[in-house]
Formats: sequence, C-alpha cells, structure tokens
Amino acid sequence: MEDSFDSYDEEDDFVASLSKFEQMLKRNESYFFDVEEFESVIDHYLDRNDLEKAKKAIQIGLHQHPTSTALKLKQAYYYAGMHQPNKALEILNAIEYLEPFNFELFSVKAGIYSQLRKHNKSVEYFFKALKLTDDRAEKTNILINIAFEYENLSQFDKAIEILKELLNDNPENETVIYELAFCYNLKNDVDGCIEFFKSFVDEHPYSFSAWYNLGTAYNRAELYERALEAYDFTIAIKEDFASAYFNKGNSLALLGEYERAIETYRETFNYEDPDATTYYYIGECYEKLNNLKEAQANYYKATKIDDLHADAWAGLAVVSEMDSKFQSAMYYIKKAIELDHENSEYWYIYGDVLSKVGLVDESIIAYYKVVEFDPENEDIYLDIAEVVRDYENVEKSILYICEGLEKQPDNYLLYVRLVAYLLMLGKEHEAAQNLVTLLDNDLELLAELIEFYPETTNFPRILDVIENYKRNNEF
Repeated sequence: MEDSFDSYDEEDDFVASLSKFEQMLKRNESYFFDVEEFESVIDHYLDRNDLEKAKKAIQIGLHQHPTSTALKLKQAYYYAGMHQPNKALEILNAIEYLEPFNFELFSVKAGIYSQLRKHNKSVEYFFKALKLTDDRAEKTNILINIAFEYENLSQFDKAIEILKELLNDNPENETVIYELAFCYNLKNDVDGCIEFFKSFVDEHPYSFSAWYNLGTAYNRAELYERALEAYDFTIAIKEDFASAYFNKGNSLALLGEYERAIETYRETFNYEDPDATTYYYIGECYEKLNNLKEAQANYYKATKIDDLHADAWAGLAVVSEMDSKFQSAMYYIKKAIELDHENSEYWYIYGDVLSKVGLVDESIIAYYKVVEFDPENEDIYLDIAEVVRDYENVEKSILYICEGLEKQPDNYLLYVRLVAYLLMLGKEHEAAQNLVTLLDNDLELLAELIEFYPETTNFPRILDVIENYKRNNEF
C-alpha cells in the first residue's frame, strides 16, 4: 500500500486534490487542504479563467491558512485578472512589508504596474525581482518583460540592448529574435534591423527565424530581391515554415511577378490549413493579371473561410465593377463597409460604383466619406469634380476643385484641373493666372495638364504664359 502511495506523481496528486475540492463544493462540506494543494487548485481555475471557483478556493484557502504568503499572492493574481489592480497592490504592499526579498512578489507587482501603464514603476520592480533569482529561465523571462516595458516607454534602444544581451546568452531563443525585429519596427529603424540580422546570420547561418526576420526587414525597405533570397534561406532550413512562403509570395507580388506569387502563396497550404488572407492575396494577384474569374473565385473562398474578411468583400466589389456587374459590386462593397465603416478605400470604391450607375448625389456622399476618413487623399476632389462634370456641369466642378484647394492648398493636381475647367468655359485670363501658380510650384505638372486637356495649347494667352515661363526659368 505504501509503495502504491509513493508511486503517485505530481499529476496524480493534483487530480486527487482537484477532485477532492470539487466534491467539497458539491456537498457543501469542509475538507482540509495544505497550501500547495490550494495553490495547484487555484492555478487550475485561473488558467481556465474560472474566476468564480478561483475566488472560492482563495477564500477557503486563506480561511484555513490566514498567514500564507503564497495564497495571498494568488489573491493578488485574482484581483489583477479581475481588473482590480489597486486591490491587488494593497495585498502586495502588505506582503512586501513582511517579506522584502520575495521574488514572486516583485514580479507580480511589476506586472500590475504594467497593467496600470505605470511602466517606469514596472521596470523598477522587474529589476528588483531580477536581483532575487539565480534561475536562468526566470532571469530570461524577467529581462524580456523589462524590454517590453522599455518598448511601452518608447525607449527602444534600451529594449534592443537587453534583447541583444539575451541573444548573446542564447542565440536560439526565437522569442527574443522576433521581439528584436518587432522593436526595430517600432523604432522605425529598418536599416538597423537589416544590419543586425545580416551580422547575426553570418554568425548563426542556420537560424531560420533570423533569416525570416531579415527577409521581412528587406521587404519593409522595398529590397524585394534580397527579401526573396532571405526567405529562400529560411525555407531551405525549415521547409514547413508556412509564413516564409507567404511573405515570399508578398515579395514576388510587389515585384509584379504575380504568377510566381500565386504559386508561392499556395505552397502555404501544404503546411497549414487554407487561410482567408492567403486566398485574398491570391485573388489580388489574379486581379492584377486581369483574370477576373479566378480573382473572384479566390476572393469568394476567402469570405467562405472568414465572412468578416472585409478586404475580400471589397475585392469582390472591385472585380464585379471591372466586369460591369454594378449591382453585385454595390452589394459586396456595402458588406465591406458594414465590417469596417471608417475604411476610406471602401467608401472610395462605393463612390466609384455609384457614379458608374449615374447615382451622382449618392456617389458624392460616399466620396465625402473618403474626405472624412482620409482628408489627405489627393485624388478625391479630382474624382468628385469629374463625376459632377460628367453628369452636371463644369461650373459646379470648379466649386469642388476650389473646396479641395481650401482643404489641400499644396495639392497642385487640383490646379491642373482648375486651369483645364476654366479653359473649357473660355475663361482664358483666369486660367492663365492659375497656370502661373501651377508652374511656380510644380512645373512638371504642365505635361499632366496637356495630357488631361490637349486643347490647352489652342489658347494664345496660355501659350504666352508657357513661353514666358520657359524664357524666365530656363524651362
């Protein structure tokens, strides 16, 4: 019997304790548990987010063991999980007074200060915890958390310094590798990221995660050919790494190699379940290839996997519009807008579709949503003016161009349209005045003006302005 008892492992002990506790609750009886039993039962409920039973276990535990620091720490965990950090801190402050060298206390306290967005205090307590442990895994975890807090404080160089030290200690720590890349991204230092990971893969050429992050950095720097090389090394080391195929597909698409991109995106399906976003990007590649049937099929697959994928619904709208299926396009783009109401691109598509079917007032309302959500968009007033010109008159178009110039005074494309529209109305003198403003600020847009309205060169006063400008500015 004694041998059988000794053969119990920790898992057996935990199952027995949990069963005993559940039975006690069910029968509304009172059983005794030691502190370690309570700890394991409480952890079980906290891990499962069963906060009601966790609370009950803590209450009973503290009733049986009122001086237990371990159970008071669990109570602090509970309050933190219940988003009551100040209650948690009250408990921790009381413990700190009695046990000023408790490692777990400082670690928990640091996490709560982070929850309160008091990141400097969080760093302070993580460093206190760091001094109280010699366990390598615990030290690593604390240092990573300190790096997180420095990121929250926008002190990226300090975070990077810590993460580099951790990598020196353990070059195979993938969590640290990805966090370093993320930190460089937060710092918006793509050159620094490339420099670091190039050096790192020179020393650790079989680190697939380092090659992968180097590829991502090259992508951000728009060095797509180099990104492809990095992803190829990643795949050579870890053939089943689906994310590397996906990002490689992105690089190929950005290089305009859409057929190769499609093939590469599909490689991900060999190593993970089909994903809505991957089907969306495949659809986008087919759209670029003007293969509307396949584009539509893949956008549709994306929506079947995830009917909340707004971009896929917008993609269906675009290909429907390209195929002159305007009613379908309106249905799809409305679905996208329902999912992401403040997306200016969706409203732009909606405005375009409405204008195609002659719903001018409705299209202008949609276009003004673009103005609301993306006031810096330099094309929107141009398109509003063109819709109004096509369906109403040039005079009204000019009003929208003038409104655009009030909102975007440095958008000289608006002057291109203003000059053209004034010439269409025969207002040559006024057009010439605005042409001078245009040429003073962006002489390259003269070609844009002539392309948009070739009749520009038929007006003598306009030709004089151009000739004078050439003489005076060596144009």
